[in-house]
Amino acid sequence: MDRRGENLVRPCVLALGLHVIVVCSFFIAVSPEAKTIIPPQVIVMQATELTFAPSEAAISRAKKQEEETDQKLRDLEVAKQLAKELERKKLEDKKRQDVELKKKAETERLAKELEQKKLEDKKQAKAEAKSKAEAKSKAEAKSKAEAKSKAEAKSKAETKSKAEAEPKTKALQNEEALLAAEKSRKSAKAEKQKQKVIEEAFKKAQAKAESLEDLKEQDEAELALLNALVSEKSAANVLDAMTTRITRAWRRPMAFRGGLEVYLRMSLASNGELVDVRVVRSSGDVLFDRSAVTAVQRSAPFDEVKRFDAATFEEKFRTLTVKFRPED
Repeated sequence: MDRRGENLVRPCVLALGLHVIVVCSFFIAVSPEAKTIIPPQVIVMQATELTFAPSEAAISRAKKQEEETDQKLRDLEVAKQLAKELERKKLEDKKRQDVELKKKAETERLAKELEQKKLEDKKQAKAEAKSKAEAKSKAEAKSKAEAKSKAEAKSKAETKSKAEAEPKTKALQNEEALLAAEKSRKSAKAEKQKQKVIEEAFKKAQAKAESLEDLKEQDEAELALLNALVSEKSAANVLDAMTTRITRAWRRPMAFRGGLEVYLRMSLASNGELVDVRVVRSSGDVLFDRSAVTAVQRSAPFDEVKRFDAATFEEKFRTLTVKFRPED
């Protein structure tokens, strides 16, 4: 029997007891002996409404149901929070993806610009090399043409000198024959004079030929000197450009006091790549020396050296020593 059944038994027992008391009082009242006895006052209790107190099991069930309802509400609130957090995370992921896509697009654009710049630099270097080759070819053709013209002039001069000497020789021979015919004896003085004239004519022709040869050698020497000066000037310009790039790539170390200089020896490959760099004369400041070496490494490769031929590169740029002084 549950709690509710127990609550029904108690009122029933009370009602039954009350009825028993009422019946007993009635019999006492109607009995003869009861005429002289004053019956006790009977208080009749009439129950109009019965209220049942909830049992502990019902309270427990209601409390458990309320807790389950609260738990469901909390779970629903947690689910809503998780949904909001998931939505916020999705928005953040989308924003992050958009930022990454923008960065990727910017990186690709910069890479394309860098590639385009490299292509333009290569085209410019090729154009410069082509123009230099054409200029060199024109200079060689000009020197060959000048040498040819000088050789032709020399040949013409020799032919002319021979042609000029030949009539004189013939004239002298005719004169000698006439003198021999007219005079059987010719003085030694006339013979000597004739020999002297021949020797002078030969010397003049020989001196003229030697002067033409000297002019040719002089022109060739001047052309070689001109080419050497052009190569030296171009190499000096490239060295200035390399030094400027290294200075721009240099990062001032902490506590740099200025007025320092360091000599660096660089070894380059024919394609401009840096093979080795080391300090050959220190400034006395290890941090400054290290920053100069790092600036050289950051500036490589030096594509400017590609424009020179193998001989010039080996002479000027295979191994070179540069003075690094930031204030210069």
